[in-house]
This record gives sequence, structure tokens and C-alpha cells, in this order.
Amino acid sequence: MDDRYKDVKAQNLAYFSRTLEKFVDEHQAVAQSQLSHRKRFEKILELGDFSGHSLLDVGCGLGGFYEFLQERGIKCRYTGVDINPGMIAAARERLPEIKEQFLVRDIIEEKLGLPFDYVISIGPLNLQFADGLNLEISRRLIREMFRLARVGAAISMTSGLTQRPGPGTFYYDPLSLLADTFTYCTNVRFDHSYLPHDFTLFLYKRDLYT
Repeated sequence: MDDRYKDVKAQNLAYFSRTLEKFVDEHQAVAQSQLSHRKRFEKILELGDFSGHSLLDVGCGLGGFYEFLQERGIKCRYTGVDINPGMIAAARERLPEIKEQFLVRDIIEEKLGLPFDYVISIGPLNLQFADGLNLEISRRLIREMFRLARVGAAISMTSGLTQRPGPGTFYYDPLSLLADTFTYCTNVRFDHSYLPHDFTLFLYKRDLYT
């Protein structure tokens, strides 16, 4: 999948470089509506108590989730990674107090050595890629997020159950992702109740038999 994955990354970089150049608002720069962005942030909080813990934000964009945590008074050891250098440069400029905690990194290709208590990703792969690679890449991403998490990981994704699909967006089959997740994690929660076109997977390291 290496050559095809390079093409997918190039497509992703080009698209979000354009949105970053075109829009000033943080949610528009990452191609999300303000309402959906906020709802996803609120849902991700249900993963656990982030206060005092380390948190990795995969596909962090301009650091919007960090700002959301600050609004809520949630103090954690935040690290944001994104494959787009422009996004990371803009995030560092917007949030200079944590600029060293924003990194250009693809966690699928470049393994992070240090684990984090919590690993989250908010709508990272909703752009429809050529060659139908969305599902394969998402499975790899979720597995790596779970590997890096000491306590748990959560990811929000656009849902194939939506009744109003939009052009250029890939909508995931929740059951297919759940089936793959259960092959390596038995403590999983699924929520499709907060937006009609979105779902979140919560994966926990603690086995329910423990």
C-alpha cells in the first residue's frame, strides 16, 4: 500500500492546505461545520478524565481541541500531531504557549515511542480518497492509536448511516469498523447519538474481566 498511501497523503495535504489558506475560522480550516466540530469535541470528552493525564491529539489541525479543553478548565499534558506542516505551523503561531507540543508526524508511518494515557482523533479521514483506501487506512490508524494509549483511545468518523451524504466525504460503515476493532480490543463503546452523520468509537485498554 506504500505508493498508494503516498498518493492519499498528497491528496490530503493539498486539500487541507487549500482550506487553511482560504479560511480564518479554525473549524472551517479543518473542513468542519461549527456545530459538528463542537459536538465532536464534547463527545470525545466522554473517553475519560483527561485532567492531569497525557493526551495525544492525532490530526490536531490548528489545535482547536486544546482550546476547547482550556475553555473547560481541563489541564492535561497535551501533544498535537498532524501530517500537514502548514497546520502545525499555524497551530504553533496561534498557541505559542505550547508550540513545542505540536509536531509534524504521521503515526502510521512514523511510530511514536512514548505512550500516552489517552489518544484521540476527531474526524481525521473524512475526505474521500482515491483507490478506496479510507477504510484500510482508518483501520491502521485506530490500531496504532490503541497501541499508543495506556488507558483508552477515541475517534470520531462520518457515518454511512447518514441520510444526507455530501460530495467529497467518505462515510464509514460503523459495523465494519466495530468488527475490526473487536479483533484486538474487547472493551469498546460505540455512540451514534450526538449527530445524524457521525459516530465515535471508544476503546479501552482495561479488559472487562479484570
